[in-house]
Amino acid sequence: MNGSQTPRSLKILQVCTSASWGGMELHVGVLSDLLAKDGFAVRAICATGSKLEKFLRKANIPCEHIAEGGYFRPLAIFKAIRVLKTYRPDVVHVHYSKDLWWLIPAVALSGQRAVILSKHVGTQKPKTDFLHRWLYERVQFIIAISAVIQQNIIRTHPISADRVVVVHHGVDMQRFNPQAVDRWHIREALGFSREQFVLGIIGRLQLAKGYLEFLQMAHALKHRYPHCRYLWVGEASRGEGEEAQKILRRIDELGLQKWVKWVGYREDIPEMLAAMDLFVFPSHAEAFGLVLIEAMAMGKPVISSNCDGVLDIVVPQRTGLLVPPRQPEELTRAAIRLIESPELRKAMGEAGRKRVETHFNQTLMLKKMKELYANARMELN
Repeated sequence: MNGSQTPRSLKILQVCTSASWGGMELHVGVLSDLLAKDGFAVRAICATGSKLEKFLRKANIPCEHIAEGGYFRPLAIFKAIRVLKTYRPDVVHVHYSKDLWWLIPAVALSGQRAVILSKHVGTQKPKTDFLHRWLYERVQFIIAISAVIQQNIIRTHPISADRVVVVHHGVDMQRFNPQAVDRWHIREALGFSREQFVLGIIGRLQLAKGYLEFLQMAHALKHRYPHCRYLWVGEASRGEGEEAQKILRRIDELGLQKWVKWVGYREDIPEMLAAMDLFVFPSHAEAFGLVLIEAMAMGKPVISSNCDGVLDIVVPQRTGLLVPPRQPEELTRAAIRLIESPELRKAMGEAGRKRVETHFNQTLMLKKMKELYANARMELN
């Protein structure tokens, strides 16, 4: 693929009607903003009142609203037809698989458009029935956010392997720059002293993110390392309130109120990462791990579950330590090793930032996306 074939006049329609807020929705917002700043005409279809809509409007990306719903959505089809005929995009980039069910009929009824689908999660059920074949015949490329998702798509979707392309998420290396943040000022504002060792976790408050295992680790460490503190950044997304309450109750049950500081949802993620000495990512399963590469970009040593998309990111023993998911004892052992090894933490942090600069920077992601858009448009013509 040749990036020089990408004309700045391409019009892109980003589509994601998920009303949640996580890595997928954030990626849609960031990608739309990057494309617009690079000279592309960008418009979006998103869920009414969603955080994604607020993000896009703040970035001055025009938005059309479609309420999140099920698979059969006649009103969404009619609204999409209007948007497609009025805006006439060259490429339609869909991020939420469920949206294909109303978007593809709208494309079929309004004139051909290049369609690209990003898959942010895998699926267990094969999509090889007649209806799925009809949908995916009209998709030029599927973007997988990691190698494990790529293999899952090839195994379960009616599309040839050469149409499934890995494009990793990217980090803004200027924003996620440890030299650009006053680490000690941030720590002081959060109530951490210079002598305390801060282990951090960032993510939605759901059990699958490994919060209970993180708490078991903290409980095991608190007497051996009384100077350790635990910084939590994140909140429950839609429909996750019950899980969040279970997680927060566990802090009290383990007597960790003094040790754990929960700051809720924050947008100043570089600053939160700067306050940490060690980043912990104990997810049970993860298609990629955007916050993991953000932590590495900030020069933090990491401990992560050795699952799924994480394997694209962490080089074991070099940029971080990998442990089996759902095993707090292994998490604790890894934490002890890094707490007691400042030289290893420093080496891993430096190697991690270099790896992100080389493989997961935002400029590289944008270049690959632009090439894919150009190829999809040329093939359709």
